[in-house]
Amino acid sequence: MYQLYYYPLNASMAPHFMLEELKVDFELIIVDRKSNAQKSSDYLVLNPAGRIPTLIDSGFAIFESPAICVHCNYSALNTKFPKKYIHET
Repeated sequence: MYQLYYYPLNASMAPHFMLEELKVDFELIIVDRKSNAQKSSDYLVLNPAGRIPTLIDSGFAIFESPAICVHCNYSALNTKFPKKYIHET
């Protein structure tokens, strides 16, 4: 199951919407920006840049919304997106 570390109404929205649309199991874990929780030692272990969002997939951390969305597409979710539109770079 995915874990999405997020804060409402910011860059977390695209990965959150994508996970919802793909109907996969995931857990939302709020990172309180108001208290600078993204700079805490616990969060920096997950994301050394201290940025939100972060997706955890089987112990592997992915940062940045576009990277999270691409990762979700390539891992068991790719049936929702036609492969003919995906190109390796």
